[in-house]
Amino acid sequence: MSEIIELAQGVGKRLMTWSIASIIIGMVMYFGSQGAILGGIGLMAIIWGIIDAAIAAFILFKQKEQSVAKITRTVSINIYLDIIYQVVGLIVIVLYFQNLYFVGIGIGVIIQGFFLLLLDRSYHISLRNLEKETRAVSN
Repeated sequence: MSEIIELAQGVGKRLMTWSIASIIIGMVMYFGSQGAILGGIGLMAIIWGIIDAAIAAFILFKQKEQSVAKITRTVSINIYLDIIYQVVGLIVIVLYFQNLYFVGIGIGVIIQGFFLLLLDRSYHISLRNLEKETRAVSN
């Protein structure tokens, strides 16, 4: 297995672990909580967990190798999206601060976006290092 596929598999496994944990914790928070904020956070954890599981499954079962440059560009775009998710979460909190359920939704979006930012940033750094190694070997 090539380094790029191994790297992607590692990211896919971390994302799948996060998604499963998000769904489980989200269900506990949504169905077991009496508080509106925790219910909103829980709902976002469930929704994002399902989406993340689908993305992780795609990453884990995709065997076609792509160029490091193309993957790096995609991950760079994802980093910007992760920041946007957090801004959207903050906007939801500010606009709906009187509704604790929506405050929880905003907090949930921020939490999920922050995790994805950390994961994508880590992946981006690894990809850039791999790109440098590849260039050094070919020179």
